[in-house]
Amino acid sequence: MIEQFKQWLLEVQDAALEEKKEKAEKQGDASQWKKQIWKSPEKNRAIKAKFRDEGAQLGYRSRPSYKTGAREWLYDFVWRKFDDENHLQEVVLAMEIEMSDRNMRSLMLDFTKLFQSDASYKVFVFQFKTEDEVGAAMEHFIQSAQRYKTKIPAQMLLCGWSTSLNRFLFSDFKMGSPALTVE
Repeated sequence: MIEQFKQWLLEVQDAALEEKKEKAEKQGDASQWKKQIWKSPEKNRAIKAKFRDEGAQLGYRSRPSYKTGAREWLYDFVWRKFDDENHLQEVVLAMEIEMSDRNMRSLMLDFTKLFQSDASYKVFVFQFKTEDEVGAAMEHFIQSAQRYKTKIPAQMLLCGWSTSLNRFLFSDFKMGSPALTVE
């Protein structure tokens, strides 16, 4: 499923880049598309919408949901699974999306919230300017996850947007196994 998440995020990325190019063309200079800003609220909406729609196809209910008007529930985005009698069975995905904050201390507060979820999949989306900054943040997040004594196995995806590269960078690993493995 993590590979599918990466694919969906790349689809969101590609749509955003196409929109940036169209805006630059409308302004009369298609070569300046990289200067178009993909604003954080737009990133958040696009990611949530993609995961909401894909999750619905898999039978999950999302929070928030722009279809039902449901707001955030514990995390920035979740997939929940219900039984036939409408009882919550599990939280399948917990996601934190922190695209406007580049302060590591603040990012860590939201990243470590994911540790407390019993979701099978945990996704953390963030941004920094350079590839090196994204990579350093990922290393920091992985070190933090290695120190957490989780009792429930989960797969974690780190997704860092590099504003200078105009693309997502990924790192994924398993939590709750005898030794945390980075893939």
